[in-house]
Amino acid sequence: MNDVAKVLVVDDDQMMRDFAARALRSLGYSSVTAADAAAALRVLEEDRLVGILIIDLRLKKGEAGAQLAREAFAIRPDIRVLLTSGDPVALQFAQRDMPQHVELLPKPFRRHDLEERLSRLQ
Repeated sequence: MNDVAKVLVVDDDQMMRDFAARALRSLGYSSVTAADAAAALRVLEEDRLVGILIIDLRLKKGEAGAQLAREAFAIRPDIRVLLTSGDPVALQFAQRDMPQHVELLPKPFRRHDLEERLSRLQ
């Protein structure tokens, strides 16, 4: 296992959550998943080991990924965030409203891309 905190993957697409969880496991990370912002916030409140969030910007149910990131920062100011999206323009707009240390990862991504972005967050 890495010495880093657990990763919470938030994506409404089950295949993306499964892919990210497998990729994280292969990289030595512990992870949990959530399908929407409400579930992700519950995990954040209950699991103090979560230190990294991977959030899809376009969550279909509930609030958007950028809003979830802002709420996560309010709960845990030291949380690290990686925003993902298949829409590069949406990623650029989201970055404007986020702290400078937030990383972006365009979809579709590969295991190597995920590994690179996670290394920047540590």
